[in-house]
Amino acid sequence: MLILTNQQIKAITDKSKTLGFAACGFTPLHHFEQAKQQYLMWLKNNYHGEMTFLEKNIEKRFNPALLQKGFKSAIVVLLNYYQQTNKKQIPQISKYALGKDYHLVMKEKLCALREFIHKEIVPISGRCFVDSAPIYEKKLATDAGLGWIGKHTLLINKQYGSFVFIGELLSDLELPKNTKVEPNHCGDCSLCIDACPTNALQPFFLDASKCISYLTIEKKSTDDTENIKISPWIYGCDICQNVCPWNQKLDPTKIDAFAIKPFLLSAGISEWENLTPQEFKNIFSDSSLFRTGFNQIKQNLQQVLKT
Repeated sequence: MLILTNQQIKAITDKSKTLGFAACGFTPLHHFEQAKQQYLMWLKNNYHGEMTFLEKNIEKRFNPALLQKGFKSAIVVLLNYYQQTNKKQIPQISKYALGKDYHLVMKEKLCALREFIHKEIVPISGRCFVDSAPIYEKKLATDAGLGWIGKHTLLINKQYGSFVFIGELLSDLELPKNTKVEPNHCGDCSLCIDACPTNALQPFFLDASKCISYLTIEKKSTDDTENIKISPWIYGCDICQNVCPWNQKLDPTKIDAFAIKPFLLSAGISEWENLTPQEFKNIFSDSSLFRTGFNQIKQNLQQVLKT
């Protein structure tokens, strides 16, 4: 049985900061039964749209110990990706995709943290996850004391707001239950709900099939979306986050890999219209936009131009 001391936990937390993580928390793994039942109802109502992958591995999603035999705990980290951007620029790209693909950046840092623990603290058996497994990441983050889930359904951290990526190191370490869970601070605020142009939000609930992020990234068919105004967004959407009071006085990310790509600093409609497939590849091969692809981005651009 591998039980960490308070001194070892502090050493891991300090190392996480050295690696550039904004926050680090610890929690034992357990079964999220109530959340699972809510999720099943969400699926039943088809609020996930065409994202059929969300229908798979339900038990693992809400009981992460099932991902690998011996997993007992999670070290949860946050990575700040906030950037100050020109909100009047057309077209718009979601902040999380302005730099290098976060999967690559987070995975490298998480693996470095795992190696540090294995070599300097205690030998462990663990795996790093960044959107790479069916894990209810936001619940792990709240259990680890890293924030609360806002009415826009995103994790909110008191210091870094909601412009954060979540990553996990699941391992065979024994950890006590975190007693410093952050209470919900949304109160009576409904700015995110009121600002959503497609009415995708209700308090603590998202109809993803109406969300502009889904419409510009995940949805492939166009049968019932041509009349939905996605403008000015051609990839993702930050509207509900931009209006959140907890996102108004944030420090920009210090992660060099998240620096805004030069093309995105000044590109307007004409630059996007004239962009060739090869230029798109050259600019975005290490970006989240690359998975969505040139054709989808151009299709989104045409829809923006119609409105």
